[in-house]
Amino acid sequence: MFKKLFVILSASLILLSGCLPFDNLKKDPVVEEESDNENEKAIPLQNINTTDDKYYKSLKNYEPGAARGEIGYGVDNRIDIDEMETGLMRLSKDTFAIDDYYFQEGQYLDKTTIRNWLKRSSDKAGKARSGLIQEGLNPGFDQEVYEKAGVDQKKEMQSNNPKILSYILEQNYLKDSGKDSVKLGGISLALAFNSTYYYSVRDEKGLIHKGDKKLDADDVKKYAAKTGQEVVNRLRQHPELQDVPIVISLFYEEEHGSVVPGNYFGKAVVKGGSTKVDWEDVDEKYYFFPSGKAEEDHREDFNRFVQFEGKIKEYFPNYIGVIGEALYRNGQISKLTIEIPMQFKGKSEVISFTQYVNYLVKQYFPDEVVEVNIKSSLDEQESLIVSDPSKDDSVVHIY
Repeated sequence: MFKKLFVILSASLILLSGCLPFDNLKKDPVVEEESDNENEKAIPLQNINTTDDKYYKSLKNYEPGAARGEIGYGVDNRIDIDEMETGLMRLSKDTFAIDDYYFQEGQYLDKTTIRNWLKRSSDKAGKARSGLIQEGLNPGFDQEVYEKAGVDQKKEMQSNNPKILSYILEQNYLKDSGKDSVKLGGISLALAFNSTYYYSVRDEKGLIHKGDKKLDADDVKKYAAKTGQEVVNRLRQHPELQDVPIVISLFYEEEHGSVVPGNYFGKAVVKGGSTKVDWEDVDEKYYFFPSGKAEEDHREDFNRFVQFEGKIKEYFPNYIGVIGEALYRNGQISKLTIEIPMQFKGKSEVISFTQYVNYLVKQYFPDEVVEVNIKSSLDEQESLIVSDPSKDDSVVHIY
């Protein structure tokens, strides 16, 4: 619920900030013209929304992604899904500047292609309209032996040959083409990898037997680098993707039941017309506050959070608890999101408490971007605080 609420609020802020149409653009549809540039796709600009400098501009005429809804097929942890999508946008900003590009969901990797790529290399290659190679990218094994094996042998084969790649997420970034339309400016991909492989086998009676295998992080990273290179090679076969930059990022999923999402650990920017992939490390990690892991790795921040929580407990008699989620980038907090559930007796209590929490945020986290969601015991949002050290005042909203 904590992560879901954060995403809903973030999406609401994006929508509220993106409602100003371009008034100086043509209102009549633009007829698609032939072009010498195979990468160019003429799209009418008369219905484009703008957003503030924190978010990409997007096409008002929404075009669903070619693999819309498919991400749940590969990644079954909601918080990992959310972080994959928003994190890929974050990493793409370094290559596709917010002021120069529009965001669009991926249009080149359809559901069939993604499902085929997630199969084992020993599986029979499927077919897809994309025209790309359809062979599976996960480690293979002898299919004939597997089909004849009993439950225990099947489980052993699954455990010894775990599937490592779990999903491939595509995002497209468009730029002005100079004739009241946009064209593809680049493509971003996130490759998600299992930290634990969860599998199941069926016996002769139809009963399902489950198992899991914890994967070695170093083995995952080696496989990820090799797989990322192969994905780039395949994308370059598409006529519209031969000359555009490709940002490819590597995401490490968390185990089932984790309260924080996984993290990106690698990234490469492939120049247009090239297939050369030079990986660079991405230092990102989420921590839950308060937790033993946060105390072990970031004791000073942990102590600040505990002191912050203690002040709230002293001030308000109906204290329930405070929880936080921090994204660390290069060892420093990039954003801290706090949730405070309380028992309120009236609106005046909400106002007073919100003012006090805003004061505490400035005292204990003056140099961090902090979002605080204050809720009633019925899980209803009562107020929101967003504190940014680059701005003089916090954004405070009482619902």
